[in-house]
Amino acid sequence: MRVTQGMMMTNSLRYSQSSYQRLSTLYDQISAQKKITRFSQDPVVAAKSMQHRQSLAQMEQYKRNVNEAQSWLNQGDTSLKEVSSILKRVRELAITGSTDGYGEEERKNIAHELEELRNHLITVANSNVNGKYIFNGSDTDNTPVQELSPSKLNGEKLDNVKITYGGQIYDYDADAGHFVARGGEDTLVLNGENIETGTGDVVAEKDMLIMRISTNQKDVSFELQKGVEIQVNTDARKLFSDELYSDFFMFEQALLDPETSAEDLGEFISKIDAHLRNAADVHGQLGARMNRVDLMEDRLGQQEYFVKETKSMNEDLDVSEAIMKLLVAEGVHNAALAVTARIIQPSLLDFLR
Repeated sequence: MRVTQGMMMTNSLRYSQSSYQRLSTLYDQISAQKKITRFSQDPVVAAKSMQHRQSLAQMEQYKRNVNEAQSWLNQGDTSLKEVSSILKRVRELAITGSTDGYGEEERKNIAHELEELRNHLITVANSNVNGKYIFNGSDTDNTPVQELSPSKLNGEKLDNVKITYGGQIYDYDADAGHFVARGGEDTLVLNGENIETGTGDVVAEKDMLIMRISTNQKDVSFELQKGVEIQVNTDARKLFSDELYSDFFMFEQALLDPETSAEDLGEFISKIDAHLRNAADVHGQLGARMNRVDLMEDRLGQQEYFVKETKSMNEDLDVSEAIMKLLVAEGVHNAALAVTARIIQPSLLDFLR
């Protein structure tokens, strides 16, 4: 086979171009510190890298969900601790007020403190995280507990409205169009801006408590892992019930009534104990979910570490090895250029210069 000068030059240029391409690839890898800089260089590595990045993106979202869930749960935990503290203080007041040694003025002072504690209990029930109410089920934009006056009832839905008066709780009967006492036949009627008894007597505002308490029971859940959702709100229907506020108000009314005996006041101790047990039950359920979220946070951290390690092994460059390859490639390239310079014969133009 005859080898011409042109063939040698063509082959030299082709090999030189391949050498430059190899050097360029190594330069790109070392600069980016990655095994590949383009998908076409190694589709398998690129595909695995995309899977790892997708997994890490999902984990980042789960971590954000965990942080949001912890905000809800921590606020719920703080609020329930406040409720327990309030109830314990009310129990102390019930024990103190049920002694015969306390006179009318002392009982009034206790009643005033109870009123402030009841108002604070409403504030606690309306706790929110970033403007979302945590004790109102899925209806997070509206307050779950409101204290109303008769003038604010006109034009409002009365289904969730409860009235405490004369030691009884009244529920609204939509069919009858008035409020009916639980377990009794006494009625209260909304007449304009007044609440009247069945006999037409106007009830003084200070003698009754009007509450609107939400009945929304839907859970608010966050997905903390694929297919795993954790409830973050607290079902406080058992705790922030109309009976709780009614017992507070009836206790206040009993303290303000001079004819109430110490024995009658002592009956409120058992009622407060029942509310304390409810608070402990609700708080215990919340604590169990908090522990689970903490465990899932640790698990996410471990999974993220393993995925990052696998991702690094798949796509990160061994810089020391790459530099050695670059030095070898540069040596080979320089040697090839030197050989090419020797084997390419001078042309006629070189002699004419």
